[in-house]
Amino acid sequence: MGIFFPWRAIGLYAPSAATAPTDAIYFHEALAVCAAIHRVRHWTQAGRRIRRLAILSDNTNTVSAFNSLRTPPVYNSILKSAVDIMIRHSLQVRVDHVPGALNVVADALSRGNLALVRELVPGIALFPFSPPRDALGASLS
Repeated sequence: MGIFFPWRAIGLYAPSAATAPTDAIYFHEALAVCAAIHRVRHWTQAGRRIRRLAILSDNTNTVSAFNSLRTPPVYNSILKSAVDIMIRHSLQVRVDHVPGALNVVADALSRGNLALVRELVPGIALFPFSPPRDALGASLS
């Protein structure tokens, strides 16, 4: 999975989740969007106030799920995790579609091709991340 914040030249990468359902591309794209939404919590702790967040995804199922807040039951934990952060931080999120050909950096991050990422975005700061546990169905209590 990969998340790219171009305005900060930050890239996050994580291995694919072992618990992915059969249509793993949709699962990993939705999980990456959820993880991007969860970053707002870290920015808030650092004193930044984020009220609106636009996210681009090259997966139309993910775009539809986050904009309609409707998804097949197997993805409910991902959507619930994201909505929890959105409510807690009064965050407005819009997920838009971007053609895959224009999503090169995020795709390279998701494939673990960090050399290509560094070539495409010189000076990028790269960090590993773990997806939100509750999005994977784990209880946080």
